[in-house]
Amino acid sequence: MEIKQLYNDLTAAYSAENLNKITRKLIVHYKAKDYATIRSFANKMSKYIDVTDEKDARCFSKMMMLYHPDKGDGYRREIQQIYEQNNFEKLQKFSHIFVISGIESATVAVVDEAVGFNPEYVWETESDDDETDLYNDGYSDYCNHSDFEKSFFNLIKIREYGRIDIEIPTYYFEDFEEFEMAESGLESLDGVEYCIHVKILDVSTNNLTDISNLWELNLLEELYLANNEIGYIDALSNLTNLKMVDLSGNQIDDISPLFDLEKLEYVNLIENKVPQQQIEKLKAKGVVVMV
Repeated sequence: MEIKQLYNDLTAAYSAENLNKITRKLIVHYKAKDYATIRSFANKMSKYIDVTDEKDARCFSKMMMLYHPDKGDGYRREIQQIYEQNNFEKLQKFSHIFVISGIESATVAVVDEAVGFNPEYVWETESDDDETDLYNDGYSDYCNHSDFEKSFFNLIKIREYGRIDIEIPTYYFEDFEEFEMAESGLESLDGVEYCIHVKILDVSTNNLTDISNLWELNLLEELYLANNEIGYIDALSNLTNLKMVDLSGNQIDDISPLFDLEKLEYVNLIENKVPQQQIEKLKAKGVVVMV
């Protein structure tokens, strides 16, 4: 293919009309919880961009950031400049748009929500002390134990040591910059406040209602809270470095805590009853908002 043909094809592919088609279809698949289709296209695009290892919410958010119509002017200017430089190889790096454009004809798979949810990290432990081995009588007995809390702190213990009857110094959490805890059965963020250097946190698809423990994590840049039971997001007002936040699939009706976050670039509000006036205020600040 000659550079002029590639330039013309890319200019058409990155048109506002085509970007709107792509994002609308991505949203349709996301709302239908058809994550498999979104991931299949992400895998096909792996030659150009790397989102294949991301969890569902993160994969969707990053693809939306790539193809949102608000990005169109910037893409078209850059494509024009590269074409004028006669740099065919650099121009080819934008070709992932041709792959994702195929989502327009992809059928939306119907997800059976009656299928049971199995956390990626089962709340199962082993202990050297038979008296404290709460798992001996089975998973359900362990979960029903009066001292058991499916918290951030306890999940770290299970991941690292396979048990919760162990002490971990809080400074252990300070060295981590990323935590991926999607689909883990979390009910509490107790302990996350010690992760003072964390920049990326994914706790989507859990059973969280309270996110107040996030208040001190002001180095956070990406936060994924999709598919929980969150109603209030006051704690986010202190996250001054936040760039991306996914709040989809919750019970949020007030996003005013986000208004003063100067670095915010992307917010996913799908399946929340947020007043249109607040949505427009966020968009007026240049934030990409998904509804």
